[in-house]
Amino acid sequence: MHLEKLEVQGFKSFAGKSSLSFPGLIDKDRRGLTAIVGPNGSGKSNIADAIKWVLGEQSIKTLRGKKSEDVIFSGSEKMGKLGMAEVSLFLNNEDKQAPIDYSQIVLTRRMYRDGNSEYLLNNSRVRLLDVQMLLAKANFGQKTYSVVGQGTVDTFLNASLTERKEFFDEATGVKQFQIKRDTSLNKLLLSLENLAQAQMLLTEIEPRLKSLTKQVNKLQKKGEIEAELKELQLTYYGKTWHEIKDSFNEVNKQFLEMEKVKMEKEKKLDTLKRELGQMEMQNSVSQEFEQWQRELSRLQNKKDELTKEQAKLEAQMEVKLETSGQFDLSWLTSRKNTITKELSLIREESQGLEKNIQEERNAQNKLNDEKNHLNKKFNELNVLLSTNTKSVGGEDIKKLNHELKNLLVKIEEADRAEDLAKIKNLIKEINDDLKGILASTENAGLKENLEKIQHDVFELARGKEEISGKINEISIRITSLSERKRLLDEKANQLQNELRDTENKLKTYKNQADSLDLIEEQEDVRDSLIQVEKQIEEMRVKISSYSEGEKEKRERLFELQKKMQVLQNELNQLTAILNELKVNSARYETRLEDLEIEIRNEYGNLREIEQNRVTGHVEIEGLQHKIHLLKKHLEAIGSLDPETEKEYLDTKTRFDFLSGQVEDLNNTIGSLEKIIKELDATIKEKFDKEFKVISQKFEEYFKILFSGGQAKIIKVLAEEINKEAAENKESELQLGKPEENLSERELLAKSIHKKLKQLQKYNATGLAGVEIQATPPGKKIHTISLLSGGERALTAIALICAIISANPSPFVVLDEVDAALDEANSERLAKILDDLSHKTQFIVITHNRASMRRANVLYGVTMMDDGVSKLLSVKLSDVKARNEI
Repeated sequence: MHLEKLEVQGFKSFAGKSSLSFPGLIDKDRRGLTAIVGPNGSGKSNIADAIKWVLGEQSIKTLRGKKSEDVIFSGSEKMGKLGMAEVSLFLNNEDKQAPIDYSQIVLTRRMYRDGNSEYLLNNSRVRLLDVQMLLAKANFGQKTYSVVGQGTVDTFLNASLTERKEFFDEATGVKQFQIKRDTSLNKLLLSLENLAQAQMLLTEIEPRLKSLTKQVNKLQKKGEIEAELKELQLTYYGKTWHEIKDSFNEVNKQFLEMEKVKMEKEKKLDTLKRELGQMEMQNSVSQEFEQWQRELSRLQNKKDELTKEQAKLEAQMEVKLETSGQFDLSWLTSRKNTITKELSLIREESQGLEKNIQEERNAQNKLNDEKNHLNKKFNELNVLLSTNTKSVGGEDIKKLNHELKNLLVKIEEADRAEDLAKIKNLIKEINDDLKGILASTENAGLKENLEKIQHDVFELARGKEEISGKINEISIRITSLSERKRLLDEKANQLQNELRDTENKLKTYKNQADSLDLIEEQEDVRDSLIQVEKQIEEMRVKISSYSEGEKEKRERLFELQKKMQVLQNELNQLTAILNELKVNSARYETRLEDLEIEIRNEYGNLREIEQNRVTGHVEIEGLQHKIHLLKKHLEAIGSLDPETEKEYLDTKTRFDFLSGQVEDLNNTIGSLEKIIKELDATIKEKFDKEFKVISQKFEEYFKILFSGGQAKIIKVLAEEINKEAAENKESELQLGKPEENLSERELLAKSIHKKLKQLQKYNATGLAGVEIQATPPGKKIHTISLLSGGERALTAIALICAIISANPSPFVVLDEVDAALDEANSERLAKILDDLSHKTQFIVITHNRASMRRANVLYGVTMMDDGVSKLLSVKLSDVKARNEI
């Protein structure tokens, strides 16, 4: 992981958007070093502050400000102040050092002048805690070595033992575990407080619950008797209700089936009545028909006049043509007229045949509809036979069913048959079977219905035979008429071809003829005659259609009257059956309603009875006796005060809920204590391991920077401090009330408070702090407070370099840490940074030439007269290459 880019906008002196790009790997395993230079007051240290800020720094003092809005550009004489500061840090995470599924992490922090602020991770809002945990897992040391300035060095050296330990928590990489431990400890505190409240509530509730329990137990026997009574009532009512309900449903089912048949027949009868009424309201001869007759007579008179005119013109034409010697033209004209007349006659006859064929087909379709109606009547016979079978009483049902099924098979076969002889044989067999069934049954209603079916079968057979014969006759006539029409159409085609040839020849002679005016007059008369003939044909079609319609109406009227009579007879039979079923249904319904009222009053839950179907034999009288005895017992016990029972249930529910909460809280507390213990073990193991490495590296880098000497970091154990604190606490407790004088609530609170204090004071590393000892060569000084300013800076730098070497951060910002160093020590520091660049990426804010020479990229910071910092960048490798050229 390394820093790719830093974007700053509105932060301190960087009013406009400024971007700094940083190199990654320079060669195989060495990271780049970026130097940022500029005169004092140019704002170069604001870059370090921006990095601190975006990494989550909360101390305004550390950021060299007094209040939070000081990080926002405050304006100058030439430029107004801004309303927002924003810093974005672009990190390359291809090695997944940060545990997040992104190859690039963009961490952004914004602050507005109204005090609102937000953190963004790849443009998604996150909490500060999320940012801190992510940075801790990626080995960012916020307070120690990720961003190091002159103030950091002094703060570190002047810090107390305990403050130095916090630095080493980050330096050893245990910060992320410390955050988890603190979070778990806060949860543990909350759980302990909730546990105390729940236990105190249980202490208050328990006596009242015991009292209520005693009262409710007295009525336990009542509950047992009520349960037994409910079970017996469930069996008794379940058996009785379902028996009546089944009988009621069966009668209703039969009623609905018959009602459906009746409704269909009534619907047909209504349709026939409406049609009959409409037909009766129509006049036999309408005014429009009389007008058509007059118009036809007028058109025929006009046709006669035009025909005479045409004959006259033809005679004049022939005489004129013969007189002038144009015999061919005269003959062609005469032939054309002859063909035209013959074609007109043929077409008129062909149209008449087409009309006759269509009439025959209509009649045939009508007969087919009647045939389909007869087939439907056969299906209705099936329904009537099935219905009458259900109404049979004590006779041999199986035998009768078998005979009726055979009869139905023969009826269906007669329905499908087309041969007249076969239909007659099947009808004879059906008649014989019906006679046998009538002779074997004594049921008056069934016998009457079967006799009706026998009569209907013969009527249907006779009708089907008659219709089939008519259909055959019509088919023969249609064939004959179609053949005659085909011959006429062929002849018409021949004449049409001859007429076309004659007209073509006439066109050749027309220009040579002397009587063009006579020809034109002749053609006008012919066109008028054609138009009149067309109108006559249209009028004849209307009159013929109307006449045919009147004929069909009369036939349809007789047919409707016949069908209505048949339907009315069938409806009368169905009405008698339905009335009987309706009486039975009302009887069962009344019994069912009375029973349901009793169930609601005695049992209370009708739905449960409906869902409980009792099978097998049940002794109803015995159940009734037991139910009566149990009711007497309940009356003797008496009733329970509903408020007492309700209070008991509410109290018991609350007690159980609090008990469950106490159990859950105890489990949670145990889990949290286990987590804290495991985290403490992890923290101690990692801290001790990394502290040892840092100690060795500190001594190594101290000797490099001082060319000798001795330096070490020493753990200061917390045993003595903890012992002194414990003694003080014991004294405080002795001054307070004795435990025997404390209430139960106070004892519980004291116990929880003591446990929390122990957990909060418990230290995983066992340290109270860290002591630093440094002895430059040739001196006998051990305490860092006696070192000079330069020696203190070198000591702090040695320790920071040791931390970076042992636990490298993805990048390190050094803000003028070399300001107090001379040329030689600056060279030593530059060499150390060059060596450490194999482990981390350095951004150095400096005035030192040695650090500048080691840099790969050089940024210059300057401030114009508008008070805004500007950036200039130079890639030194490109400069070196140009110099070599």
